[in-house]
Amino acid sequence: MEPIRKPHAGSTAMRLAMLLLFSLLACLMACSCSASQDDWQSCEVELSGGTGRASVQSPAQVRVEDDSITARVVWSSSDYDLMVVDGVEYKPVTTEGGSTFEIPVSAFDTEIPVQAETTAMSTPHMIDYTLRFDSSTLSGDKDREDNGDAAQDDALQGKASEPTTSLTSDFRNTDLQNDWQPSSQMDLQYAQEFTVDYYENGCKLVCTATGERYLIAPEGFDQSQLEALPDDVRIISQPAENVYLAATNAPCLFDALGITDRVGMLSMTEKDCSVESFKQALGKGTMQFGGKYNAPDYELIVDKGCKLAIESTMINHNPEVKEKLEELGITVLTELSSYEPQALGRLEWIKLYGAIFDKEDQAKAAFDEQARICQEASQNETESPTVAFFYINSNGSAVTRMPGDYIAQMVGMAGGEYIFNGLGESEGANSTVTLEMESFFAQARDADVIIYNATIDGGVESLSELVGKNPLLGEFKAVKYYNVWCTDADMYQQMISTGEIVDEMNRIFAGTAEDDMEFFKKLD
Repeated sequence: MEPIRKPHAGSTAMRLAMLLLFSLLACLMACSCSASQDDWQSCEVELSGGTGRASVQSPAQVRVEDDSITARVVWSSSDYDLMVVDGVEYKPVTTEGGSTFEIPVSAFDTEIPVQAETTAMSTPHMIDYTLRFDSSTLSGDKDREDNGDAAQDDALQGKASEPTTSLTSDFRNTDLQNDWQPSSQMDLQYAQEFTVDYYENGCKLVCTATGERYLIAPEGFDQSQLEALPDDVRIISQPAENVYLAATNAPCLFDALGITDRVGMLSMTEKDCSVESFKQALGKGTMQFGGKYNAPDYELIVDKGCKLAIESTMINHNPEVKEKLEELGITVLTELSSYEPQALGRLEWIKLYGAIFDKEDQAKAAFDEQARICQEASQNETESPTVAFFYINSNGSAVTRMPGDYIAQMVGMAGGEYIFNGLGESEGANSTVTLEMESFFAQARDADVIIYNATIDGGVESLSELVGKNPLLGEFKAVKYYNVWCTDADMYQQMISTGEIVDEMNRIFAGTAEDDMEFFKKLD
């Protein structure tokens, strides 16, 4: 990543620190630190300063080269759009799963002053912090082998988080070390990251692509049989009630299945949640805010008798939280829908919730309906307009989705041609990419349709507001021809509406859209 050079105070200090760095590196090499020049290692990092609300992922990924140290810093929020280290500005590599920066580290075991700009307030604020990287926790090759290579690049995946165990295509394992044999298997059309097997005794076995296994046991099932199962099999006892739900894309699926009342605690507040049944439950107090995924209210969760926590892969940034929940006797299910290679595969995770809560028929009906709408929309004729989907960050750069990402897939399903297909597949399967305006202009200026992504910055209300973000946008074909749309700010919380979203896209591309639809609005 190429930093933006900008004079700040402290350059002399940086040079002195680098002299110390060279000595430290020599010491590390003498101690037989075996990391090669291109290897990433893990290292505990401590954040100080600010209001105390923010945190960074620890351990962080660190690369030690001949004359430098680079760290990947992953913030607990996606609202950080700039870091300043020794007078040099750095932009995030991605803002999904927490803003991620690659920054230089002047030395281990010392307080390193940095600044980070957050856009979470009404206006951007630059906040002073310090980072301290603990050299005694620096891992070697052995640690990377133990943790799995996938964990090394989790900060750059453009997803919520990379699983701590590598994904595998051969993860279905029905061997329970007893005489149980599955009688049938759940039919999945698109989802590739989980399986469900059914047994004659009423149990169901869930396997996920991280190698985790969960046995769903019917109410009153013989406890001695459950205790005899292999240690890696986690138990989900029915009826699952007072669930702590920390996967923010799941409330719409629970709502569709009519099981909102099974959730006792949510990781979102009433203000942050867009699903009406959840907002009402939070407002009435029948559901409570259980704390964010990385800082759950353990006392509340235990007091409510919670036995099941459903997490997104964000939990992999805070493994200690998962460990603590499990110590408290709570089964933690990490759902992997964000890793599904197909848009409808993400939605098909509703069938997993159907299995847990005995709502298989309802889940299948809900999924089939959205798949049908997608199929019909894909058959509607369009002129295959080119489409640019993006938002402008506070630095004036465009953040767009990579080819193969589910948003780009939905554009194709709706009859459009994603204009950034030429970017090619990204290393590490990032789902977003940040483009300087000059590069973005060269690639997207002739797009027939612009869809502005409002889920990050709240969107824009008019063409003039859009162009106000960067005058070059006024030269775009779609702007000149008034074919610019903005997403609803809560679109990403509406996975259950995948079909409707594709249908509205199709109407935009076919020229038959109303000016104001449920998920998109036209800018004048």
